[in-house]
Amino acid sequence: MPDNYNLLIDVGNTFVKWGRYKTRSVATGPIPAQGWAHDNCLEFGTTLLDEIPSLVGTFRRSPTPRHTVVSNVAGTKARNTLMHVLEIWPDARPAYWIGAQAEQCGVTNGYRNPAQLGTDRWAAMIGARALLPDQAVLVVVCGTATTIDLLSPEGQFLGGNIMPGVGLMLRSLHTNTAALPDADGDYVDHPNQTVDAIVSGCHHAQAGAIERLYRRHRAEYHDLMCIISGGSGRALVPRLTIPHKHHDNLVLEGLYRISQSLT
Repeated sequence: MPDNYNLLIDVGNTFVKWGRYKTRSVATGPIPAQGWAHDNCLEFGTTLLDEIPSLVGTFRRSPTPRHTVVSNVAGTKARNTLMHVLEIWPDARPAYWIGAQAEQCGVTNGYRNPAQLGTDRWAAMIGARALLPDQAVLVVVCGTATTIDLLSPEGQFLGGNIMPGVGLMLRSLHTNTAALPDADGDYVDHPNQTVDAIVSGCHHAQAGAIERLYRRHRAEYHDLMCIISGGSGRALVPRLTIPHKHHDNLVLEGLYRISQSLT
């Protein structure tokens, strides 16, 4: 029989992040609508996209989840590989593969074609809405790509931007120039060697784009808050001079909210 937890899986372009989270039960009652998903996290892990098959051994140690909720932006191959992994629980319900909808969990999709919105962006906005309800939010996820999306105080997704992430910026400089190294430097205020200049410049580019969009939108939404997440998010937080909060994984936060809405 399914155990009293949900399995949440965020399949990105480089990494797969997953977690086991407490779910509703007769004994514990409903999970509060607000609060952090990690307060209800039982186990968390990360693996490379190419190493999805190794999750068989990891997941086999746990009983059958009540629900499995997945965001996948890595395409059909990753989906098929993960579906094979999830076969270790023959009594499990079919996994819920999320897709952007017209409305879900308090967020209304403003995309011209709602289904075209990436599931990671959709889940991140649902997570941000749950954590900062009734407030305008600039939702920033810094992964392979950096996405910057605007939510109104009413939960309306008003549009967003996509740019290369820090890692892509670093690699493009190395790949497309003859002299610039594959940077293994650090951010410093006054770089005096090339590797540090590359890393510092890429960090400034990311922070500058985030702050530019924040200031544009703050003219309309005076209480606008930026919430930043993703693998490169923590490194960018010290560069920001705007009001902001950091969250380890907004995508999993959104998947957590979606999982709690399932019956």
